[in-house]
Parts: sequence; structure tokens; C-alpha cells
Amino acid sequence: MLERLYRRCRSIAARVSRSLLLSVLPHTPASFRCRMIPVLRFALGFQISAKAVATVRDRLMTGGRLLIFGIGLDSSTWELVNRRGRTVFLEDVPGWVDISRKEAPGREVHLVEYSTTVETSMGFSDVSDIPLPSLPDKVASTRWDVVVVDGPAGWGPDTPGRVASVTLAHRLVGRGGVVLVDDYEREIERHICDLVFGRPADKMLDTRRPIALFQC
Repeated sequence: MLERLYRRCRSIAARVSRSLLLSVLPHTPASFRCRMIPVLRFALGFQISAKAVATVRDRLMTGGRLLIFGIGLDSSTWELVNRRGRTVFLEDVPGWVDISRKEAPGREVHLVEYSTTVETSMGFSDVSDIPLPSLPDKVASTRWDVVVVDGPAGWGPDTPGRVASVTLAHRLVGRGGVVLVDDYEREIERHICDLVFGRPADKMLDTRRPIALFQC
């Protein structure tokens, strides 16, 4: 009983803390918020590693070209850390696209359609066999400084999985850029990264929530 009460008190305290932070953070300078990535992660409730976001922030201090596969609670933070550059999101769920555009009308987000599934993705042994979604010319013709693969969903056999997004990330990243792949602990992410990059990750950014970095 005491343990349940303790957990409930912690949950209430966390909700109150988030509410207070969300009321204060919009009024703090962007440069200050950029140094508070773990706090932003807690307040906004996003899942991707704070270390990964901080790594991107440090690479794009003066701005750059940032491409994100997947829209979520972290979208405003990606725009914050690259506020001097161009940030683009690719998302396959129309509802998320609509929500994101309402949240930030000026956000550059594009709807894409994948034809892969997790169930069939382990069967790919040649990158050229992977079906890729069509992208807008202004995305496909850009060489990106940082590409983050945090979508599409890959948690169930019928979800699209990330074979296509990892393949596109490798094609679209510019020379000297980096690709970050979230959920690297999953078998399908490791398989496609091995296939596409032909080598292990150059760095693991967070062992608690594995996210791999590939230098290109």
C-alpha cells in the first residue's frame, strides 16, 4: 500500500513539475533552453535520448540542414537546437502531420508513404531491393548535415519499420554529415544499418536508450 501511495505521489509531483516548466520555458531565451535539453525532455515528455539531441545541437551551433524522419513531442526541440538553420520533418501518419501543422504553422513537414513492413524487412539482403517513398524535390535534392531516423513506427510486424528511412538517410546525408538511428537495440534497425552502412555504428550515444551515430 505504501509503495502504491509513493508511486502516486511521484506521478502527481511529476505532472505538477511539468506544468510549471511548460508555463515558464516559453518565456526563457532560446540560448538558455538549448542548454537545458534534459529539462525540455522531461517537460515535453519526448522519448528520444537527450544526449542525441545535445549531440545534434553541438553540431549545428551556427545552423545547418537537419532532416528528421518522424514527428512527435520532440519536434519543437529539434527546431530550437537548429533555430539558425533549416529543419524538415518527414511523417507517414496524416493525423500527426495535421497536429504538427496546427502546433506550428510555419513548420516544414511532408507526408510520405512507406510500402514496407517490419515482418518482411528482415528479408532484404540488397539495398537496391528496398522500396523507397517519393520525396519532394526540395528534400531529395538537398544534402543534409544531420539526419535523424526516429520513424516511421517499427514496434510491430505490420508497422512500416525503418528500412526505407535508414536507406534514405544514407543517401541524403552530405559528406561529413551524420546519421542518427534511434531504437538501435531492435534487430531490424541493426540489420538494415549493417546492410546500408556496411559497418557497425561509429558511436553509441546513449546505452540506456540505444541510439547509433554514423559518420558519413
